[in-house]
Amino acid sequence: MNRPTQLNRREMLLGTLAAATAAKVVAAPQQRLLIDTHLEVWTLDPKFPFNHPESGKNLKVEIAAPIENQVEQMRDFGLRYAVLINPRYFGWDNSYIAHSLKSYPKLFVAHGLLNPEDPKVADNLRYWVKEHGFQGMRFSPIYHPKSTWLNSKEHYPLWREAEKLEAVFNFYIAPHQMPMLADMAGRFPGVKIIVDHAGKPDLKSPDCWPEFRKMFPLKRFPQVWISNSEPYEMSEIKRYPYEDTWPFYKAIYEEFGGKQLVWGTGYPRPRWELPMDKELEFVDKYCDFYSAADCELMLGKNALRIWKFPAT
Repeated sequence: MNRPTQLNRREMLLGTLAAATAAKVVAAPQQRLLIDTHLEVWTLDPKFPFNHPESGKNLKVEIAAPIENQVEQMRDFGLRYAVLINPRYFGWDNSYIAHSLKSYPKLFVAHGLLNPEDPKVADNLRYWVKEHGFQGMRFSPIYHPKSTWLNSKEHYPLWREAEKLEAVFNFYIAPHQMPMLADMAGRFPGVKIIVDHAGKPDLKSPDCWPEFRKMFPLKRFPQVWISNSEPYEMSEIKRYPYEDTWPFYKAIYEEFGGKQLVWGTGYPRPRWELPMDKELEFVDKYCDFYSAADCELMLGKNALRIWKFPAT
């Protein structure tokens, strides 16, 4: 009489355990969204010749970092999308970036470079956006420390055209140039802006904080994001995990909040500075001041508000 009852109880327990296990599988968190918002790729193929704005055609680069390497890394580490950036090796010719975008249109969006002192800079922006599907451009006023072209009236047509095209601008910029960028952000709120590499604080300076804080007024513009990226470029220790950079990333987070941060790595394999597993570990382990929700925003979700990525 008791035997059937025991079997029923066992079956009930097994059924309950199976249901609980199934519920765990269903409730397990999905893989997080990872979008690399700053990826510089290049090839040594002579059909894409170098013409660096500062070094010219004689620039010597011994190691290639072709688009195919990044495709492999995205597969290996679960990155969904990346934003391609012309690494300046090719000068104002964005052909290799266009080639990469055309080769893998479901994985990337693209930013090129424009000569900011070309009188036809607005026309050139339109060309790369309309003819090649680029979504933005990168400018590097850091290489022109005494120039005022960043917020000159001659550049108003460029910014107006960017508003019409819904183009994104990212800036490699020195701290003292931040007020000029703030001027343009206020005049042209329709242009989304990314500040590269955490605003490039100069850690060689005895006290770089007064200059570094010149970036903070940009937080009042909702169309501005800061890229908390490339600690190896900022660090003076030059040894992982780059402890001297942590206070700067934390200060940016405290000032701007998670909604105005993005993440980028800089280069595909070969990563001689920071392999991808360490890139992610740096954020997850050593920048432990990010909340879990804000970390998700920075690593991927914010990028969806900036660029128009291809449908999955």
